[in-house]
Amino acid sequence: MSPSPLIVFSAFESTADPRLQGWVTFRQSVQTGSFATATAPEAPARPRARAPGVPTGHSGIWRLLAPNSRELGRSSSVYGSFSGARAHVLELKTVVEDMVATTVTGPVAGTHGWMIAVGGVVVMTSGRWYGAGSSSREAAFGTIEAFRKAVVAEDARYSPGPGRRGNMVLTEEERASLW
Repeated sequence: MSPSPLIVFSAFESTADPRLQGWVTFRQSVQTGSFATATAPEAPARPRARAPGVPTGHSGIWRLLAPNSRELGRSSSVYGSFSGARAHVLELKTVVEDMVATTVTGPVAGTHGWMIAVGGVVVMTSGRWYGAGSSSREAAFGTIEAFRKAVVAEDARYSPGPGRRGNMVLTEEERASLW
């Protein structure tokens, strides 16, 4: 167990991977939620690189994990390359003070989540629904603080696909060919 929060990268063989599709479905439900309130003041927008949209073929995401490996937040973009995903995370770490958390109401009564944006672009979402709006707001603030302190992984974890178990750490050569 790491003593610090950790940002990890997960690679998928294709955009049809059921785990990636579950991530996309959840992201859409958070991003289409009823916006409740902005929980931090809007910062002035600065030009920033945007994360790429959903690519075809090999793809991946990043997740922010607490020291106990519990997911705190996840990228709102799917990336076409590991280097692009990691570069975007490193860029986001330089603008943590510009992150704006917005709480959302979930698809079922009594569920709440959050999104975090930089310069009006959503960059991170909650990974689960919370039972109270106050819990969602508290989690969003804690996630921003954890992101600030997080160690960024040097490698991607490759998900071998449905029906196969485990994650594999990829070599630089494998990363280049797969994601």
